[in-house]
Amino acid sequence: MVQQKKKILIIIDWFVPGYKAGGPIQSAINLCNTLKNTFEIYVLTTDTDHASNSPYPNIQADIWLNNVVPGIQIFYCKKNTINTKILAQQIKNVSADFIYLNHLFSPYFVIYPIWLKLRNKIKGKLIICPRGALYDSALHIKKFKKMPLLLLYKVIGIKKFACFHATNQRESNAIEHFFANSTITIADNLPNTNQLPFTTITKTTEVLKCIYVARIVPIKNVLFFLKVIANCKAHIHFTIVGPIENEVYWNECKAYIKELPNNIQVNYIGPKNNTEINGLLLQHHLFVLPTTGENFGHSILEAFIAGRPVLISNQTPWLHLHEKNAGWDVDLNRPELFTQVINEVANYNQKQFDEVAIGAWQYAQKFIDHAKNNNQYSKLFL
Repeated sequence: MVQQKKKILIIIDWFVPGYKAGGPIQSAINLCNTLKNTFEIYVLTTDTDHASNSPYPNIQADIWLNNVVPGIQIFYCKKNTINTKILAQQIKNVSADFIYLNHLFSPYFVIYPIWLKLRNKIKGKLIICPRGALYDSALHIKKFKKMPLLLLYKVIGIKKFACFHATNQRESNAIEHFFANSTITIADNLPNTNQLPFTTITKTTEVLKCIYVARIVPIKNVLFFLKVIANCKAHIHFTIVGPIENEVYWNECKAYIKELPNNIQVNYIGPKNNTEINGLLLQHHLFVLPTTGENFGHSILEAFIAGRPVLISNQTPWLHLHEKNAGWDVDLNRPELFTQVINEVANYNQKQFDEVAIGAWQYAQKFIDHAKNNNQYSKLFL
């Protein structure tokens, strides 16, 4: 007799074919693809991408679909008509063994399911993955709304009826800080395992092509990097990829771009689908992300997978990169060190560039191999 698979219901604000929310979508699809052979996977989400008003084309809403991602059932709620009745009915219909929530502050896709669990309307095991929401850099944004909600979670005793998924030790510490003595399972974010053979790009001295792939918001810190490259003497070509979520901040960036010297060229090409990112990375020498805080950084890993070294802040899990010959993680309080790295890499010849590029590619290969052989998620979905 064939044993019936257990069901996992993943509840998330945005899912494929969306891409503008960045890492959370990538984390969710990687999780689905990894677990779909062991579990029945259901995803409850919206029919509209992050910071967008137009529904996905060719996606039928308010019905369970099995033809968007092979092996995954997806229900796209209409963004304009979503309500708690629809969500409660679909959660009930799936009757999942595990309900997996992403982030902490989404009214429909986190707060409401928590409320249902509190009222014993959900029978399955409730798992919450904060995805960096408890870090100081994240809580600083709209803190006046988030802190009262965290207090409410404590008051209702969330740790008694939910467990937490931390993607690293730092996140586990943050969860323990706010919800002491909670049940916490640490399981690394799952990577994209489709790594192509290493491909180089022509590298001449005094020329450097840099690329930034992230949302245009202060926490990602692209203005910081614009100020860094203003002091460089080499020919710098800087490509910015990502949706503009903070117009005021982007206007500051544009004003600064206009004042950059002639040897610095900046090109903003807007948000791009995940399927386009690898090709863009291969057209550049160096991936940059001077973020003020990152729970994982899927775009950083994508750069490694493409065989491109990175220059990032030391506020991510990707540390000691220079020792691993994969890039540089630098203290944001030392902007001169960012400039120093840019000047150094700009002066690389082909041989020097290929050495660190191959180092980045090999670093990704080791990370992927480790993820494939890791059974952390079997502990989470018990």
